[in-house]
Amino acid sequence: MSFNLSKINIINILFYFIPISFIAGNLIINLNILLFLIFSLSFYGKEIFKIKLFLLDKLIILFFSYLLLIAFYYNIYIDYFSLASVDFTVLLKTIFYLRFLILYFVLRYLIENKLLDFKFFFVTCGLITLFLCFDLIFQYIFGFDIFGFKGVSRRMAGPFNDELIAGSYLQRFSIFSFFTIPIFFKKFQTKYYNIILAIFFGILFFTVTIAGNRIPFLFFTIMMLLIIIFEKHLKTYLFGFLVITTSIFSISYNLSEEFQDHYGVFFNREIPNMVKSFSSNPNYDHLKKFEDKEKRERVKKKYVATIGDKKIPLVNVYQKDLYTGYQTWLENKYFGGGVKSYKKNCFKAQQVKKIINCGPHPHNYYLEILANIGLFGLLILLSVFLILFYKTFVKKYFMNSALNSNKIITPFIFLFFIEIFPIKTTGSFFSTANATYVFLILSILIALSLVNKKI
Repeated sequence: MSFNLSKINIINILFYFIPISFIAGNLIINLNILLFLIFSLSFYGKEIFKIKLFLLDKLIILFFSYLLLIAFYYNIYIDYFSLASVDFTVLLKTIFYLRFLILYFVLRYLIENKLLDFKFFFVTCGLITLFLCFDLIFQYIFGFDIFGFKGVSRRMAGPFNDELIAGSYLQRFSIFSFFTIPIFFKKFQTKYYNIILAIFFGILFFTVTIAGNRIPFLFFTIMMLLIIIFEKHLKTYLFGFLVITTSIFSISYNLSEEFQDHYGVFFNREIPNMVKSFSSNPNYDHLKKFEDKEKRERVKKKYVATIGDKKIPLVNVYQKDLYTGYQTWLENKYFGGGVKSYKKNCFKAQQVKKIINCGPHPHNYYLEILANIGLFGLLILLSVFLILFYKTFVKKYFMNSALNSNKIITPFIFLFFIEIFPIKTTGSFFSTANATYVFLILSILIALSLVNKKI
């Protein structure tokens, strides 16, 4: 591939820059995606709009049309007839959110016509992973990273400064490192490759551990385990994987009191307490931090969720947010209130039901989708997810299909379904970084699955 600034190279350079933009922040993510769309549309606009539509394409068009429809309905129609001042906030956010629909079809066209070079995308992710590992370990040892940013308490953030998402970033982008050489540079698979791979994984696992993002740490481990199990040629690494992960975690846990505090609380107290909270004998031990008995009783009342006839104690802030998201959804079960309408609807629910607090989002994709765009919006998305699961994971690993020989698709399959796994805490589905990531992976996954043109 030559490096003259041809239209293909301009688009690919912007594509390679996407993993870097996630470190630089939302402004750079938006700018990068905007430039990527502008150049792609200016070069291939006519062809992109003539793309043949398959079932998943139509469902995604339906989803975004639905978002626009409910935004018009709630933001203009309802406000007009209620004689309220018309607030265009949700409508404007919905219109801006349509950039992800354009991104979807741009990626569909570029990949289907083999205009994107995945080799350098994988290489970029690998280099960024190596850099981030070095920076976080440097920060762990010296107390500050190469940019001078200090770690926050028990967690290392590296170039993200006070935004504690380094572990999440590694969970999302590091996986490409393990596929770069086997797919694109097979001649470098020497007899020392397995040793180098084991050392690299050990460093990466340790880095994800010290980043301190507990849910990304957990799902990074699960994702690596699943890839080793389902990729037949990797099954020989299963024992080594278990030895490395167990050894690194055990050594780190026993040598660091901060590590014990951070992960010990999660595994030994929070998870058991969450399980106990749904039992018939609620456990309020998490309120012992309040020395004042009267204050403890007041807080105890606020930390209780009522679902039907059952009283459920909320043992941490995430449970409070999940319960708040559930109560907010009940305000408008079927249609929600539009993209990023959660806080507005939450405040309404708070006045009526006296729920605990209204954060920026309920820390779960599915509850946020329900609260924002209702049951119908969730059903459309679930249809996309389930069909895509069948067309990718099931076809690749349980059927004799063309996907069996498609190695590039493998990391995208596991990344996407780890990202949309329902039982976990998450950021906001509608935020710039998360929405960009979800639709980036989803778009690439669908495009790569079209090898047989029968989706």
